[in-house]
Amino acid sequence: MISADLKFEGFDVRSWTHLISLFSPAVVERMETAPASTDDPSADGDEHRDGPRGTLVVIVNDTGNVLKSFHTTRGRVTDLTYTGPDELPELCERYAARRSVVLRQGVIEEIGERLAMRLQRGDDYVTQWLALARILREMQEAGLIRIWPRPLANVPIPSAGTVRRALDVVVPDDHAAVITLWERGRPWTAAALRRRGGEIDLVAGPDLILRWTGPLGGDWRRDHRVIVGAVERAVAPVHLGIFAEAVTMRRLLKEANAGSWAVAVAIRDVIVHPTPPYVAVALGADAVRGLAQQTTRLLGGLDAFSAIAPLTALVRGRISEVASVSSTLGFNPLRALGAMLRRDHSSTDDPLDDGLPTDAAAL
Repeated sequence: MISADLKFEGFDVRSWTHLISLFSPAVVERMETAPASTDDPSADGDEHRDGPRGTLVVIVNDTGNVLKSFHTTRGRVTDLTYTGPDELPELCERYAARRSVVLRQGVIEEIGERLAMRLQRGDDYVTQWLALARILREMQEAGLIRIWPRPLANVPIPSAGTVRRALDVVVPDDHAAVITLWERGRPWTAAALRRRGGEIDLVAGPDLILRWTGPLGGDWRRDHRVIVGAVERAVAPVHLGIFAEAVTMRRLLKEANAGSWAVAVAIRDVIVHPTPPYVAVALGADAVRGLAQQTTRLLGGLDAFSAIAPLTALVRGRISEVASVSSTLGFNPLRALGAMLRRDHSSTDDPLDDGLPTDAAAL
């Protein structure tokens, strides 16, 4: 799925950091934070001064005794006691960590051994990462690894074949996909992917894309067509294009309300061009559910969803006729991502309980 000869070009530090920050909002903050003067978080007695961040890692032996503990951004932790997995939320609060991980002694070696047994010569990067994810899930179920919070606990790990079929939906062979985000009229970050021979063989960043387009006009609602045309001339026919302002995309990725994506596309806060059939149908389903939820609130809790049930059935029928990412994978990756981005503001471990509609466009 990812070519061994992948060309990755056209990014500088700023544009790459911007792209990563969409999925890890704290990355920019971490890069701009000056390193601590000591690795002892208790040295100044004020480890909570900048709020929770990083991960608390605790290594225990077979009887549960702590062998070592450290904070990934604040350094070693001394005199930590651990009595069981129910204590993980309290440990996060005590040591100002976003998450806590407890590892049984020797588990890293066990992961390496299991991974070596399951991988075969010629397995691509995606297959390797999926195998690793499956092993980590097994370790958690066996109690050898404890993680809190677990926003993706109920998300199934797909097979390599399933991911390949989902990729066929998003970027068919010999086609490209492009996303460009703007800030104050200038490209903030961008990426174009090309798939050839069943593998992604090119990831182009904004520097390369702007070289293809030449000077832009400064109005992204018109410039997006110039970008699509340039990518098609330089790379391949574009199957999916997503264009928006960065602040809009950051908000929508964390949004839990039904209809948000449909509204954003309708008022052209987000432009999807070209629009594959599965995206158009999914946006329609998102709009239907959003209308039902809004009407229910306006009516003081009266269930208005039943009134539009025939329309909902029609939309769901259309969805069954169009291949989609969510139906292929067995879960909605957009909802899972939103739950992960909102985890600091919610205590739920289940991304399927976050209120985002199952039919929202899995962009």
